Amino acid sequence: MQGIHKLLATLLLVVPALAWGQSFQAGEDYRELDEPVSMDTGEVVQVREFFSYACPHCNSFNPRMHSLMEDLGERAELVRTPVVFNRSWEPVARAYHATAALDAVEATHDALFRAIHDEGRRLQSVDAVADVVAEQGVDPEAFKEAWDSFTVDASMRRAQRVARTYGVRSTPTVAVAGKYVVDVRQAGGQQRMTEVIRYLVDREYDDAQ
Repeated sequence: MQGIHKLLATLLLVVPALAWGQSFQAGEDYRELDEPVSMDTGEVVQVREFFSYACPHCNSFNPRMHSLMEDLGERAELVRTPVVFNRSWEPVARAYHATAALDAVEATHDALFRAIHDEGRRLQSVDAVADVVAEQGVDPEAFKEAWDSFTVDASMRRAQRVARTYGVRSTPTVAVAGKYVVDVRQAGGQQRMTEVIRYLVDREYDDAQ
């Protein structure tokens, strides 16, 4: 009986240690870039999310991303990069950049996902998107002006270049510290994807201390 008690006590010590010491491998759970992208974020680790409002997987990943960034706190900063894999994704990518130009992303981000995936609205024109962002308190005329601006055109081109640099082939995909790329397929699901991202952020943050 005493031996069983000792065994149980040992297991109680070992199991948490295994959880805390969880490790993931490059090439198996995530991809490591051959040429890292230069970062200028100090000790804060950049987490770059490649997404599309039109992507149903991005919609389901969105609350997980919110929760992850809250947990990471000041260790990480989130940068969002909308991608365009087909013509129908272009208007919603432009919608993101237009709201970013107006400093209104946080007010509209979740609403744009809801409009498409929960409310079934087709956001394929500036007027359709302007209606959604206006419901979140954004001036629709200012939004329409930003939509056609040089700034948004340049942001669209820049986002596509960044996606190519990271070799993004699916969404959602998340890059960490300009070095690592995590996607759903390689990570083995959305929940495990967040675990891989957290592991990489913690490792990079600890290395920077």
